[in-house]
Amino acid sequence: MLSMRLRLSDLQEPKWRPQGGRWINGESWIEPANVSALVMEVNDDQAPRVRVRVKECKRDEADFVALTMEPGQARLAAGVFGTAPLYLTEKSGELHATWDLTLLRPHMRAERLVPRVVARTLTRQHRYTSETLFEGVYRLTERAAATFTLAGLSIHYPDPAEHVLEPRTPRPGVDPLAALDELLTDVIREAPTATGCVGVELSGGADSGNVALAVKASRFPEVYSFGLLVGGSTGQQQRERRRTLVEHCGFRDTATPAMQHPPFCPGGVRALRKPHDPAGAFYQEAFDVVRGQAAARRCEVMFTGSGGDEVNAARRPEGRPGNRAPSH
Repeated sequence: MLSMRLRLSDLQEPKWRPQGGRWINGESWIEPANVSALVMEVNDDQAPRVRVRVKECKRDEADFVALTMEPGQARLAAGVFGTAPLYLTEKSGELHATWDLTLLRPHMRAERLVPRVVARTLTRQHRYTSETLFEGVYRLTERAAATFTLAGLSIHYPDPAEHVLEPRTPRPGVDPLAALDELLTDVIREAPTATGCVGVELSGGADSGNVALAVKASRFPEVYSFGLLVGGSTGQQQRERRRTLVEHCGFRDTATPAMQHPPFCPGGVRALRKPHDPAGAFYQEAFDVVRGQAAARRCEVMFTGSGGDEVNAARRPEGRPGNRAPSH
């Protein structure tokens, strides 16, 4: 994770030095959450150029955020997974970036919202794009790049992927389930933890269930599972699925009824008017309780399932035979 303030005037000559957990150059600074994860390379053979790479995992091919600075320009590029968010805004020759959206409050105005993002938030039809609720504040999505110059801030998406109706035929001898299991297990085993105490956010859905099974296979010394329980018949089915997974994996489980902590409940972030991402989660208050439970059990890493419904949902153009829908 990364936060920074960059002034274009400071990029004319790189004189970066470590100070108090940050790298400082004039009035510019870069602060990684883990200083040891930051690699800074300075190349001044021809023109001053600095490249900063912040890795999110241990493997060489793992996720990263790369920052390249040269006179008059800074470029940020995200890795293939988008593990940690990065929010950006610019004003008067300064670029402000942080993984915590609330830290950009001085650069936001409540009356300057993006109408289509507001509509998507209110109808719970979120889109994974560079847009946020606030005008002039952008999200750096996976495999995207942001370029900051005197002309302002521009976002460049990767090439669009094509969604097709017919599934691809695996190569002879390839087992897709075994490949998924191997991929999940390899990534999970790279999680940085000193004590081996980890948590699993177990909703009872397919994506978090797959992750939970991979966590079990990784043999961490201590594993706790956490989950929000919904009501009605859906909640009963959820309870049964969670119970089966918890018993099979041997997790120490804590379940929290979501409606005991509804939006605007007393003591919650919204009722107390604490800074938070208003588009972050419908169950913000309930998830805050879950995070507190994980912290109380000293979980160093929290594994979650994310986006399973969105990944598998067919879009409208895909519902018509012969059509393909490009998507980022």
